[in-house]
Amino acid sequence: MNLVYRGKTKDVYDNGEDGLRLIFSDRVTKNAAGEIDPGGNTVAENTEPGQGEACLLMASAIFEELAEKNGVSTHMIAYDLPSLSMDVRRGTMFNPGIEWIARWVCTGSFLRRYGMVPGVYDGMRFADPVFEITLKDDAAGDPLVVPSALVALGVVDARTMTALLDSNAKAMQAIQAMFAARDLDLWDIKIEWALDAKGAPMLIDEVSPGCCRAFDMKTKKRVSGIALAERFRR
Repeated sequence: MNLVYRGKTKDVYDNGEDGLRLIFSDRVTKNAAGEIDPGGNTVAENTEPGQGEACLLMASAIFEELAEKNGVSTHMIAYDLPSLSMDVRRGTMFNPGIEWIARWVCTGSFLRRYGMVPGVYDGMRFADPVFEITLKDDAAGDPLVVPSALVALGVVDARTMTALLDSNAKAMQAIQAMFAARDLDLWDIKIEWALDAKGAPMLIDEVSPGCCRAFDMKTKKRVSGIALAERFRR
């Protein structure tokens, strides 16, 4: 197979008519302070043993349950833990790329943006989830964008945007329920969508420890990395 793209933590190979093959690696990213950070933009010099397996383990479990129990379309065809590989369908990407975020608790960048609002505090739980969309642009800091702007700019047409909003809300609700079933309190999560061969929304990339913030319901302590992925082992 020919290498198509080497990402920060995954390598993408051409898998012929079946689509693409993702190879998960133990590479990790770091932030501007030099700390290991899943949201960082620089690949660390050293790897984190077990990171690739953890990401594939969690992503495959979530994709499988979303498709089988919730009717959510994903790009996963098959996966193999020993080889750290996932075979996926090709999808039509948006230009620029778009990331979808759901928040159930006020913290992190959301708190930094809106902390000046009276009564807002770190850990404040929302009555309903807050959905955000950002453009994938590291240099610009992944700026927030509203759905109508994406339509006006021609990134997404109006009909597709409606379908994406519906699919995203459905998937996020299902994912939160999966976490709760494993005694995990999901505070926020980031996922990515593309369009399948028929132009319908298809969840892509991965849903793994690096794209979410979750806490143990009993101890109230954050669960992350390999420990978080282990909760999804079948």
